[in-house]
Amino acid sequence: MHPPAALTGALTLIARAPALWPGFAPQRTPLLTFDGTRTWLNHADPGEDGWTHVDGAWVWPGRHPALSAHTAVTLPGGLGAAGVLLPDLSLPGDPDQAARTLAATLIHEAFHVYQGATPSPAWPAPELAALTYPAGAEVRHARAEETHWLRVALRAGAGDWATPARHTLHWRSRRHAQLDAAHRTFETRMETTEGLAQYVETRFLSEYPDLDPDGAPQQTPRFWSYRSGAALAHLLDRTGTPWTGEVLAGHPLADLLTGQVGSPLPAAPHPDLEGAAQAAADAHDADLSARLAAFHAQPGPALHLSSPGRLRLGGFDPMNLHAVGPGMFLHARHVQVRGPDAELLTVGHPVLTRGPDLFDVHEVTLRGLPAPTAHGGRWRIRTPTLTLDLPGDAIQVTPAGWSVRLD
Repeated sequence: MHPPAALTGALTLIARAPALWPGFAPQRTPLLTFDGTRTWLNHADPGEDGWTHVDGAWVWPGRHPALSAHTAVTLPGGLGAAGVLLPDLSLPGDPDQAARTLAATLIHEAFHVYQGATPSPAWPAPELAALTYPAGAEVRHARAEETHWLRVALRAGAGDWATPARHTLHWRSRRHAQLDAAHRTFETRMETTEGLAQYVETRFLSEYPDLDPDGAPQQTPRFWSYRSGAALAHLLDRTGTPWTGEVLAGHPLADLLTGQVGSPLPAAPHPDLEGAAQAAADAHDADLSARLAAFHAQPGPALHLSSPGRLRLGGFDPMNLHAVGPGMFLHARHVQVRGPDAELLTVGHPVLTRGPDLFDVHEVTLRGLPAPTAHGGRWRIRTPTLTLDLPGDAIQVTPAGWSVRLD
């Protein structure tokens, strides 16, 4: 039993990697790799039963339960490791390129292990803010312009890169003027959390991040922050300043760059990017309108539940949540709402909520409901996808179905 050639090659490349970040040593970071058949652990003892020691590595039969994606993981014994989940490292292809790609991915995830072991205000990102991040044309256009000037600054090399960097900062300031504090914090912290992991990965590859101004209007702010954060870090490298310590102290990358190159410098917009941003915003709005229309078009009776200030959101699925209007959220797959003497739980039944914010729910609407049961003063619906449990004396029959107000 031998490790795949790509893994062996990746470990060799990692062992030879130059210093990528102060205090970060991927050569000593536990690395967990699933090759499609077995899970390999390098650089550490797993600290749990079930592993076999083979030629300096540890092997688990099949995919280890702790590993389900490219991510930093913690094994049951408490060991933190960089995890990479690949379908099959034995597939034919360029072995050198496969090793290089795997090494870069392991280094990216190893940096997350470093972050977890290095307390800093730079890491925590309020990721729920991404759910309500503005998606209008102006924000998308400014993102595309910023991406363009970031790319120009990186490509300038030793030439005049500071001027396009200042144009970058101009379009960032234009975009940030459309965001609230939570959205700005989400973005700048994602640039340090994920963007710096992308930075050490691209430093290892001796490449710059892939910046696509034409595609930027369609990108999510989370996806974009990987590349924008890495690009800002590469530009900060050119300043020759000890900027990494400032990042660990909590200073956003763009603020540090402003301190080195000067204040934002206006730059004219590109009409093609402006048009692409408007098209992306229109497509986004059309998608939300279609989702909302499909929700209201469900056949069958509806329930409208209201309880201002007394309903609370429990579990929900952020990957299937859509902000369809100010204070309106369509939970397409899963949500749990609790209130005074009330319970709602869905796993596959859409729900529309309204309120001042995501967690403070004032109203709930469900459509396409089956017939309820009434027993012992309770009004209940129980199906494989829906649980509703409400006080029977609060239910009012309406032409559309039922309504209930809980005070």
